[in-house]
Amino acid sequence: MILNGSAVPDGTTFDADVCVVGAGAAGLTLALDLTRRGLKVILVESGGLQFHKRSHDLLDIELSGQSTEALINGTRERFFGGTTNHWGGVCRALGAFEFEPHSWMPHSGWPITRADLEPYYTLAAQLLGLPEVERVYDAQALGVADHPRLVGESETAVESTIWRRIPVEHLRMGQWRLKEVETSQLLTCILDTSIVEIHPDRSRERISSLEGRTFDKRTLHFRARDYVLCAGAIENPRLLLASNSVVAAGLGNEHDLVGRFFMDHPATRLGLLLTNPLEERAQEDILNDSELVGWTTTPLAREQFKLQGFMAWLWPGEERPYLPHQLAMNKLVHSPSSAAETAASTMWIAVNWEQAPNPDSRVTLSDKKDIFGLRVPALHWDLLPQDLASVRKSSELLALAVARSGRGRINMDQISKPPLTMGGGHQMGTTRMSNDPKQGVTDANGRVHSLENLFIGGSSLFPTGGWEHPTFTIVTLALRQADYLAARAKSG
Repeated sequence: MILNGSAVPDGTTFDADVCVVGAGAAGLTLALDLTRRGLKVILVESGGLQFHKRSHDLLDIELSGQSTEALINGTRERFFGGTTNHWGGVCRALGAFEFEPHSWMPHSGWPITRADLEPYYTLAAQLLGLPEVERVYDAQALGVADHPRLVGESETAVESTIWRRIPVEHLRMGQWRLKEVETSQLLTCILDTSIVEIHPDRSRERISSLEGRTFDKRTLHFRARDYVLCAGAIENPRLLLASNSVVAAGLGNEHDLVGRFFMDHPATRLGLLLTNPLEERAQEDILNDSELVGWTTTPLAREQFKLQGFMAWLWPGEERPYLPHQLAMNKLVHSPSSAAETAASTMWIAVNWEQAPNPDSRVTLSDKKDIFGLRVPALHWDLLPQDLASVRKSSELLALAVARSGRGRINMDQISKPPLTMGGGHQMGTTRMSNDPKQGVTDANGRVHSLENLFIGGSSLFPTGGWEHPTFTIVTLALRQADYLAARAKSG
């Protein structure tokens, strides 16, 4: 069932087994899976069923450090379906290596392993319409084994990889799951209602209710056995910090960790891949017609060179004009000398890479307030020197691998200076998981350490970002959390 908060009488209280805040990938997945297990759920969404400027304006934010408008604008949505309303549908599960602590990366390591998530990745793949969790780069199976490779199979530092794309019909979660919400007897979704405060009880160990506000200034209350914030890596800490009427520093913030360790996948176009247009097309180039294909550094190379995650891919569907400086590359790529044939084929290579967890990259509250009187978040985002050193070395390893294949060269001008550090739209961290309350805001199940019944969902739980796109893992974690909360309800 779906209701608009403005159609509900002022002062109404809703009761349920679980109250979920935010109807994006995490919130929708969690809420619907809980109802499948027989739990009564309230899902509170700040926006409506469609984009509206008044709800989008609530995403106002103050930026500092290396934060830019490109990092934030167009990467968040505040209506039913959340950021899946503009998601590209690219999926890749986190590898086992990403969950491990790395000596060269302080604050790394998850309190769970890939094995803990394995059954839930399978469920997430089924939910999203994927035929398998991971598509292995198998040239024979992919039908390109008769063609040469840009990165040779024998390379140990860089390996070819392929990303899955979910079917178009599963792309916009707010659309393809709408009917399930509308017809559910156990789920009540309240739209156009923003949570303005989380109220703990007198013990300060449990949450007693959430307070919501509508655009026409009605106040609604939500009570449940358990509460889950699924509002994203900026809004989750904002709600915890703003709920300070009882706990001055904000909820769950006993160790000043709420809002810290904000991460994204910085992104840039690395440069031009130059190849001989008269030679046979490479495997990766052929596959790029229909897939997202690229390369990543191997765990072996990352350990050897102390690297963070890195992914590079051929920029899809872009035709670039002939550039004069490519003439200098003709001998390297064995291009013939006649004027009619000297134009080397060019493709752009784009890169995303992993940030090392940085406690100084954080979300706090500014003095500015939104229309509900809630303080606007302030994001300070910085890259560490090791972040830039890691992407440069990773790019160098890729360029060397391509050169060794004899299939082309990468124009390295782009990494001779600091890369363009625009965000990749993959906002993570800020309420990170850890078994130690002094190292993270939540435990391995997403429960806020100091509160018995307040949980967090989504990518704000990630202790590290890895190199893979996060949405697949967000859905996977939501399914795992539904399992935990359902078992908890049964035992309680």
